[in-house]
Amino acid sequence: MKNTERYLAFIIESRHITAVEIAHSPKGKTLTAAGSFDSEIDFDSPEVYGEVGSAGREKIFVKEIQSFIKRIGAGAHFFSFGLNTRMAMLQQIPVEASLTDEEFNVHLRWELQNYFPNASPEQYVVQPYALVGDNGVAGSNAMIISVKKSFVNFLNNVCQEMHGSMHILDIDQFCAEGAILYNYPHLAQKRTAVIGVDEETLDAGLLVNGKNSDIRTMRWNRRDLSSIGKYAREKGAEVIYLHGRIVSQKMVDLLKEISPIDVEMADPFRKVALPATIKNVDEIKMRRQEYTAAVGLAVREEE
Repeated sequence: MKNTERYLAFIIESRHITAVEIAHSPKGKTLTAAGSFDSEIDFDSPEVYGEVGSAGREKIFVKEIQSFIKRIGAGAHFFSFGLNTRMAMLQQIPVEASLTDEEFNVHLRWELQNYFPNASPEQYVVQPYALVGDNGVAGSNAMIISVKKSFVNFLNNVCQEMHGSMHILDIDQFCAEGAILYNYPHLAQKRTAVIGVDEETLDAGLLVNGKNSDIRTMRWNRRDLSSIGKYAREKGAEVIYLHGRIVSQKMVDLLKEISPIDVEMADPFRKVALPATIKNVDEIKMRRQEYTAAVGLAVREEE
């Protein structure tokens, strides 16, 4: 990379939007802006994926983002979006290695129609994601990620209205795992449970040799952390990393009391320069665990 380029990543959780802008340069990655806002749009509502009213929602979201960008001082023209697991279909499926590309595509469409019996495959963007086995090498399972094309078009139109382009569209849990591996590269040799925590659900993933072996979403009771420890034990994890806007040091300490497995709170800025001149830098530092998924998305250069 010869020049510096900025990438602005948005994590969408219902009405709450968390964003991070990171500058990529030959010297490394530097945070240039970060913050969050609440949208007028409920992105968990089924209406968001329909054609009716889409143009109006685009205008609302563009105006919100433009106001937000001005407030935090961002200047990127490459935009990425991380979706929560309620905004896409995630389904683990067995995959035979002998399938041809065409046979695999037929299999994906078949799985999609099993999940959405009345859906037309042409209405969805379907992306397979390879999972490794328990030993960390390529296994016989894959994850299907499906997002409605109408929503992908919505995000593309929003980016164009802001005179930019969409860089990456992904699931927030995969983004968080990427941030943790970027900042803690030694975890590529460990079995790591990555847990995203919000008010009602846990997004749980297992990394084996730095690759995803499992991902799932679980309901949970905020007063009961035992489900996190249970997942990590069942998966043979050596360490647990927590991230998300309601994660706190108190939560980490309580989990340590009931879990024999090492528990850490993710620091997404461990290997990302954090200049003192950034707006609201002290608040960003205090809430750093909230930005884990956004950082993981913003540091990516591929695609």
